[in-house]
Amino acid sequence: MTTTTSNLFIRDDISGWDDFIKCLPANWREIVASSNVLKGQRKDKSPETLLHTLMLHLMCGYSLRETSAIAAEAGIAFLSDVALLKRLRKSTDMFKRLCSEMFCKFENNEDFTDYRIRLIDGTVIKEPGQFGTKWRIHYSFLLPEMACDSFKLTKATGPGTGEGLEQFEVKSNDIMLADRGFCRFNCLNHVAKGGGFSCVRWNSGALPLYNADGSAFNIKNLFKALASEGMCGEANVFIHGDAHDGALPCRVCVIRKNGESAARARKLLRREAAKKHVTPTQLSLLACDFIVLVTTLPPDRFDLRAVLELYRLRWQVELVFKRFKSIARIGALPKYTDSSAEAWLYGKMFVTLMVERLSSQLGAFSPWRAVECSCNTPKLMERIRGIVSYHGAVGDSGNKTG
Repeated sequence: MTTTTSNLFIRDDISGWDDFIKCLPANWREIVASSNVLKGQRKDKSPETLLHTLMLHLMCGYSLRETSAIAAEAGIAFLSDVALLKRLRKSTDMFKRLCSEMFCKFENNEDFTDYRIRLIDGTVIKEPGQFGTKWRIHYSFLLPEMACDSFKLTKATGPGTGEGLEQFEVKSNDIMLADRGFCRFNCLNHVAKGGGFSCVRWNSGALPLYNADGSAFNIKNLFKALASEGMCGEANVFIHGDAHDGALPCRVCVIRKNGESAARARKLLRREAAKKHVTPTQLSLLACDFIVLVTTLPPDRFDLRAVLELYRLRWQVELVFKRFKSIARIGALPKYTDSSAEAWLYGKMFVTLMVERLSSQLGAFSPWRAVECSCNTPKLMERIRGIVSYHGAVGDSGNKTG
């Protein structure tokens, strides 16, 4: 065991494991006890022992071998790294249920009585090695709770695994906000069929716009009418799918950017085009001067300004993903089979949800008051990892005999 690791067991300023446990779902012991992970085990059958050991691996970032050694040193559990890996592989359903329980508290949205605002995004992560499996996380972020309300893991390639709003269950009056990667007819149509509404950044190459008579909508005329920075306008349009799906009525909402933002957008567009060895279209270059949204939101409830202000909330999901990756260290999957990688991912998502809950309750716990770090992820995670590592080595030392 390294000196740094050993120091975690002699610090006397960290407590709070009981507070950590209090942030778990009320029925977490029943969920863990009823999972397949503990079935057939002859020792270390306690739900708390199992979760504590897995948190050493998932939350503290120790390898399986380090976790095994630290758990034994702290008197938490006595099992080999191979046995720990087997338990991890069996824990997928357990972490799914725990995450589901964490989501339950976000179902009721008191601030939006008629609508549920959801920020949608996705990301791809890869296991280490040249041939490591790539996974795609489909993630939904609920406002105003500022917490995850749904996530889904799929392989990065293959049928039904692509990024899209179709990956999410839609309820009546859901509002789905997403970037231009979700700007496709199938995405918007899926939400409309589910009784929800969508608002996405327009992608000129993926979603042609049409007039009511089926002719192409000339968005350049709308652009010309918005000559000054901050001017905005809208038009009623239709988007077309296959003959089976027909046309979907939408609104195109536009606001002109300032010169600096437009220049950055054009520079980025040209850079991306150069990487792909293509030439940007005139329409794409012209669209860099504007923020263009396509939405199915009803105009009687959401006017033009409301739509534009609503979409500004979408940037927050980018911050969530950064925090998610930082907290969960999810940039590289340290597993080499699909079952263990999936369990690891769900476990990391559970860690992220736990940290979100802990950070929102910092002021209630005495160990946290000295660390006012709800926005300081490194300090917060240092304190949490200290609690997870420290408990058992010191807290249980008085119970050891011999």
